[in-house]
Amino acid sequence: SLGAALRAARSECGDAELDVVHAGALISYRRADATAAAAVNVDATRALLAAARAADVRCFLYVSSVVTVGVASSADAELDEDAVFNGDERSHYVATKRAAEQLVLAERELDVRVVNPGVIHGVGSRPSNSNRFLQRIARGQLPPLVPPGSLSVVAVEDVAEGILRAFERGRRGRRYLLTESNLRLSELYRRAGDELGVRIPRLRAGPRTWSAVCAAAALLDRVRPLELATPQALRLLGRHLCFSSRRARNELGWAPEPFERVLPRVLASLSERGWL
Repeated sequence: SLGAALRAARSECGDAELDVVHAGALISYRRADATAAAAVNVDATRALLAAARAADVRCFLYVSSVVTVGVASSADAELDEDAVFNGDERSHYVATKRAAEQLVLAERELDVRVVNPGVIHGVGSRPSNSNRFLQRIARGQLPPLVPPGSLSVVAVEDVAEGILRAFERGRRGRRYLLTESNLRLSELYRRAGDELGVRIPRLRAGPRTWSAVCAAAALLDRVRPLELATPQALRLLGRHLCFSSRRARNELGWAPEPFERVLPRVLASLSERGWL
């Protein structure tokens, strides 16, 4: 069906060049979704690459994730596109996204490019994972301990702009990290709490305490499978996912909106929709 769809698109395009953006993925950290993640994230990518070759696609752009790059040593360090991977492949989301990205970068017939967004903030047709996180802050549903990790953040509109610029100015076989800034989770909690006017947890867990939390979650997950605060998700929240977008800014001319303006706008949109 993928091949048929691309052949139909090729027929409609005539002599015009045909490009493909592959942004489909299963984002899940539940043990029960491991098989589905492999099918959606890896097998479907392999099939779409084959279909793109058959349809004579000009450029194939894969929307990956910063989790395929690795984790920084501290909140003050940053990784770039050339970092040696040191992430947690026990997470099936991390492992399958990385495997799919490697399939794309190993492609030799197509002009392939990869963008790696950080945690995307914006409003769509249904709540995203980042929306649910903000919902929990607004409703006072956060656990008492703040995870010790850090995240890279970016607006959804800027990710879309980065994809377009990667098509226009990107180089074959290159990865481009799309992140605006890096924030400790404690700082993200504080900013969201201040905007919403709600109290947030102030007790930040240290690495050893967080390791104990993850171990306890792993035991509980064996008895009663967890949905949100899964062991895989909690481990990531204890790491520093901090990255540099220097390549995207320099090579693509990408200039994302400062997150200090993005967060209030996203919270206002969520409130208008009644999602908070």
